Amino acid sequence: MRRTTPILLALVASAVVPGAGCRPSAEPDDAVAGEVAPPIEWRSASSADGTFFVRWRPLLEPIPLADPFDVEVEVWADDSMAVPARFDRILVDAGMPHHRHGMNVAPEIGPDGPARWIARGMLFHMPGRWQLYVDLIEDGRLERSQWSMWLSG
Repeated sequence: MRRTTPILLALVASAVVPGAGCRPSAEPDDAVAGEVAPPIEWRSASSADGTFFVRWRPLLEPIPLADPFDVEVEVWADDSMAVPARFDRILVDAGMPHHRHGMNVAPEIGPDGPARWIARGMLFHMPGRWQLYVDLIEDGRLERSQWSMWLSG
């Protein structure tokens, strides 16, 4: 019975402290200490009737396939970006025009400062051509800005 005690203790110790002696690297292999990632590029366009100037960027790039991500949106009165636009409601959505469907989720949209909103929980669940829509509603009238992108799988 005494011969099994050291083996039993070793098994118990490995079960209690999984990965003991194995520490993950503090940084990914391709990261260089002190290196700062470049800022994520804004995509911009005027709304369909030219009433608003809208720009957006994902907060994670590249946009992940089948994983939630957030989008930052700014809405201005014009492309000088000096005056925040005034409107009643903002909607952020996306769809796949070739497949005739949209996302399987509805993002939550909240303000994040003057002229800025965050759409949380965007999800592109399959590869292909996607269109991102920013709809602005003012006095019951909807005006859209949209962008197309290709998501590889």
